[in-house]
Amino acid sequence: AVLLDTSTGAVVAEDIDWDGEAHLLDHTRLIHRQGEATEALFTVSDLESGETLWRQETPKTCSGGGPSRLVSRLLHSEAIVLLLHCSENTSQEALRAPESDTVNALVALSPNDGRDLWRQESADSEGRGLVSALMLQGTLAADLPGEEGWLIIDPVDGTLIAESPKPVLAVGEDTYLAGPDPWAEDPTHELRTFDGEVAASVTLSEDRWAGDTPETAIGLPEQLISVDMERGSPEDAVNAVVTPWDGGRDDVITATTTGTASRIDPGRLLSVPGAVLVYVPVDHAADIDSVEHVVALR
Repeated sequence: AVLLDTSTGAVVAEDIDWDGEAHLLDHTRLIHRQGEATEALFTVSDLESGETLWRQETPKTCSGGGPSRLVSRLLHSEAIVLLLHCSENTSQEALRAPESDTVNALVALSPNDGRDLWRQESADSEGRGLVSALMLQGTLAADLPGEEGWLIIDPVDGTLIAESPKPVLAVGEDTYLAGPDPWAEDPTHELRTFDGEVAASVTLSEDRWAGDTPETAIGLPEQLISVDMERGSPEDAVNAVVTPWDGGRDDVITATTTGTASRIDPGRLLSVPGAVLVYVPVDHAADIDSVEHVVALR
């Protein structure tokens, strides 16, 4: 395998021994997973030499001990965050319909040696289930049943940065974007400060599905940008929809078109210095020649 610099395309490393499943932890290390979700173990190796730097000997669990199931693994250059479901019942079905003894935990490991950095645990005594966590722009956002809302956490030291009453879609330096809950009556997107103030808000048109997910909407100081994909024609448009926070008229920008749009992925946006990138997802059945490029909007 070859490692490329994503900013310049320059080759950083060549002839890397990659098994096709390991993930890049940083520019010098790979993280590997072995075992099923109930017995997941992680190993970190040197990117170039393949030498094992450290290996996890036993699966992580909650502080009370007992069986656990790995729900997801989130990566940061200074922390590996594991989301765990702990219960006597660790089946896949129990994630949606948990037992009364269920505790969910975020456990952060040091990428250097695998030691515990911090942990956050929450009992799901009401059986809500559907625990989730995301790494957004280098910041951890977690929806833990038993907590009042979404938690925004520093992944390195576990510091609670903010609590959001609505799903967190993106995190910036001074604000974060909170989207509407598809099951709630409030359909607004909000640009919020970390102390809880709503800096701006807007409600999208009724013909748009309100259940945005991270990377489908970006909150900028003057406007909300969302992605909207048309489907059903030979050349489906992939649009960036610019909605002013003051409630002005939407501006629809056709970023590109595709004849092989994914039926599942709604498209993705990424805010980078000086531009907004639009990623065009294609159907898994499409051949390699039909994969479109990333579009940069000013």
